[in-house]
Order: sequence, then structure tokens, then C-alpha cells
Amino acid sequence: MKISEISDGIIKDHCGISDSDSDALIGVYKSAAIAEICAYTALSPEELDEHEDISYAFLALVCEMFSTREMTVEIDTLNPMAEQILNSHRRNLL
Repeated sequence: MKISEISDGIIKDHCGISDSDSDALIGVYKSAAIAEICAYTALSPEELDEHEDISYAFLALVCEMFSTREMTVEIDTLNPMAEQILNSHRRNLL
């Protein structure tokens, strides 16, 4: 599944969100996750859809943003599976 095909319902299912109280936040997190993935990989938003495995990283990031809404975090590393997927598509490795 491409990122552009991921509905808010799929995001809510992945994150375990059962109500509509957070619907406005989902849009914010979706945009932020796409921006983060683009910055991390140097892919454009359009190019993200060429790699369906990035959808998992997208869902993981959105869920993490939803779960951790504070600036202080206990774990400051990326989900290992999401990191592996994103690293396989990075263009900006030094």
C-alpha cells in the first residue's frame, strides 16, 4: 500500500484510536511524518509512493507522534524496523 492510499481509518486502526476526538491531530501527524521521511531519505513526497515498504515507517512515525505528544521523550531512537526501511531508501548518506 502506498502512503497516499493510507486513510485516516487505517492510521486509527494501527494506532488503536477508537474515537474521533483525535481526528484533527491525525492530519498534523501525517504531514509531519511525511516531512520527516522526506528529510531522512531525501526522497520527494511523490517518490515515497514508489516504495510501498515506506508505508510501515509512515504508520510507525504517526503512531509514535500520537503516543508521545511531549517534547521530553524517554527513548530517542527510531523504531528499528522503520529505520531499516528508511535507510534502504536513503539518498543522503554521507
